[in-house]
Amino acid sequence: QQQQQQQQQQQQRPILHNQKHESAIRNIIVPKFQPNSTPLTHGNHTSNVAIIVSSSRYWFNYRHVTNALSIYHLLKRGGMTDDNIVLMLADDIPCNMRNPFRGKIFSRGITAGDLMENVEIDYAGTDVTVDAFLRVLLGRHLPGEERKGGRSWPSLDENTNVMVYLTGHGGDNFFKFQDGEELMSNDVASAFSQMYELKRYNEILFISDTCQAFTMADEIGVPNVFSVGSSLKDQNSYASHSDTDVGQSVIDRYSKIVKDFVDDAVTLTSGSPSKNMMATNDMEPFDKATVAVMERFNLHDALVRIPMNHGELGPNSKVGHADHLCSRRMNQVPLSDFFAASVVEREGQMDRRRVEASLWMDDSLKVTDGEDSRHVDYDAEKECTIDREAADENVNQSREEQKESMSQKNQKGMSPFSPIFLAMVGGFLLFVNFSSRRW
Repeated sequence: QQQQQQQQQQQQRPILHNQKHESAIRNIIVPKFQPNSTPLTHGNHTSNVAIIVSSSRYWFNYRHVTNALSIYHLLKRGGMTDDNIVLMLADDIPCNMRNPFRGKIFSRGITAGDLMENVEIDYAGTDVTVDAFLRVLLGRHLPGEERKGGRSWPSLDENTNVMVYLTGHGGDNFFKFQDGEELMSNDVASAFSQMYELKRYNEILFISDTCQAFTMADEIGVPNVFSVGSSLKDQNSYASHSDTDVGQSVIDRYSKIVKDFVDDAVTLTSGSPSKNMMATNDMEPFDKATVAVMERFNLHDALVRIPMNHGELGPNSKVGHADHLCSRRMNQVPLSDFFAASVVEREGQMDRRRVEASLWMDDSLKVTDGEDSRHVDYDAEKECTIDREAADENVNQSREEQKESMSQKNQKGMSPFSPIFLAMVGGFLLFVNFSSRRW
């Protein structure tokens, strides 16, 4: 009986990416769902914007694209829309000739879901440059530089929280773009300083996932910038694992642990497995379970403490972080302040969905302007009813047109009694007679 009970308990246990996460989730996040727990306080911002950069080319850098897309889909599940996400991918890995699954890319085996689904890329290939990245931060887009689908570029002001995520190859105070140019730490500091003077942010979360990543934050000196690096000076950032089907390392350790821990926390707190993509339906433009976890998970635990304790980042690799210039400490800031749509945006999304649903469910649309009110009747049956008499008229008319066109074709053809036709036949017979006599 004890063995049967143990087997039943094992079967009932939720399936996690990493079973070691369970104890940490139950100690850190689950208590935050209790009614008497002290909630994390949201920031005073009204919008969130994210800039995600994968700066590496070539097939062997497959993992850098999955790093970027893993963060991208985490943001989408939090309710951020493509209007507020700028995605820059330097190489088209899904369409690489070496990719056995053309047009697709995976971070955890081919059964885990294609990361290229529902992705809007703003800069690709050779367009991913240091200059383009800095212009996005400063809002200095070139004339004619438009987004797909007519979408406008994100609007940044003093009420905007900005998340900047870089993944690729780097070193001491530099980050490489396509092996052709480098973004220096003083370039980042200069851009953030200009953003501060232009009032283009409320708070910034700067994440660098590369070798010697935290050195990219060395020169930052403006207030309210949280900096995180997946490795310190003279340290490396390592790949997580290789996939035998893909034949390549598919994700880096730091990005993997951040996404996996959030996924496992959603699974444990909601009782159902987390989804790879943004969960939506008619009334839910974001994944409520994911947002609930993000609201109870602070930046320090999510981006520093958990990766250090559970990430197996590699020999002597440690996560660097800084918040000394910020008005709040990282352990006071909920993950949702940067990885999800703001509270104002989420409420707006829900209001729009409710209006859309009510318009579909109601037979009529009432338009109110001041004290006057007009009632516009909408009869679906009238819209779908066919006028039989008009239809018969159209059919008869089309038949007459067909007959007329056929007669015109016949008139254009050559009659056997036509003089021209008889002359042609006579000429042919004379030719045959003349030829036979000559032979």
